[in-house]
Amino acid sequence: METSKMTVKGKGFASAPPDAIAISLQLEGIKDTYELAMQHAALALEQVRETLLPLGFPKKEIRSTHFSIDSAYEHRNDFRGESKRYFLGYRYRNDLKITFGNDSKRLGEILLALSSCEADPEFSVYFYLKDRQAVEQALLEDAVRDAKEKARILAAASGVLLGKILAVDYDWGEIEVRSRVYAASSKMAYESAPMIDLEPEDISNSDTVTVVWEILNTQKG
Repeated sequence: METSKMTVKGKGFASAPPDAIAISLQLEGIKDTYELAMQHAALALEQVRETLLPLGFPKKEIRSTHFSIDSAYEHRNDFRGESKRYFLGYRYRNDLKITFGNDSKRLGEILLALSSCEADPEFSVYFYLKDRQAVEQALLEDAVRDAKEKARILAAASGVLLGKILAVDYDWGEIEVRSRVYAASSKMAYESAPMIDLEPEDISNSDTVTVVWEILNTQKG
């Protein structure tokens, strides 16, 4: 005899104050030759390192997440009005990242220092959670509680009894535990850094689980 089942999705919510900050920096430029692009990329990186070293970031803590040098082109109309592709040179891009504890005063000092860096980086500031496990556990617990409550209500409304749990399905996708709150170029930071006092909201997340219950029997009225 086929087992009767009830499938319910539960949604969980959790939030926590961020405990760390990440700054992503982008160094980019276009030079006439590949060699010049390489030289300027190296120079820009060294300028960033020199800027951040007094703030407690040795070379090993300034990580490159992406580096590339590619031919750069642009489309513009020639004297006949026809669109042509023109070679501009070689574009380099070096993406860097630094991380540190959630400290708004230190963040302001770092952004102020970057504002005077000759490399003129663009950057984004992210607040995030180092302890992912605690948030993930709270989400799952809340999602299962939600599924149980929904199943109880549905069973009572349908006049059936719930049996044992037959299956729990969770996709184990990555939970987002960061939020971007600031993005600017170093020139903008120069004007605004003395007034920066960022207090980010708690990082909120949600996730779902699917729970399958056995239906034991129909309740007698």
